[in-house]
Amino acid sequence: MRSGVLGALVLLFAAGLTASPMMTAPAHAAYGPCNTTVKRTDGLNNSGNHFTVPARTGNGLSCYMQYQTGSDNAVTALQRAIVYCYPGTYAANRIINTGGADGSYGDGTVDAVRWLQANRLGVSADGVYGPATRGQMRWPLYTPGGIYIACLDTGF
Repeated sequence: MRSGVLGALVLLFAAGLTASPMMTAPAHAAYGPCNTTVKRTDGLNNSGNHFTVPARTGNGLSCYMQYQTGSDNAVTALQRAIVYCYPGTYAANRIINTGGADGSYGDGTVDAVRWLQANRLGVSADGVYGPATRGQMRWPLYTPGGIYIACLDTGF
């Protein structure tokens, strides 16, 4: 009898852990999807040069994008960063060959991000853009008029 009750309690406890939303929700879900972009200055001589980076209203740069999430402008900023800063790679070619920087986080962007994560960034290769991926990426620097200058390691 005692072992039966103990066994039942163990099963209930285990079921509670696996059914808990805290245990099943992916870590990036806490940030929310990227719904905008922000301009970060390069900090050099008040030149007005800037980086355009996906962001979330109220969370700054802490956001994520995955298949079919993210605003058009946030996804476009990511896609442009991949094309400009990783030219000639599978990731850049995958973006170019599946519509270019079109603002859609579809199969091509998922594949491109996954390849970049595994082959250039050294982060978990899940195809999801989030803080770890952002922090390891190179980002394009633009003039105040929006003309591409170069790609830099920013660390943000």
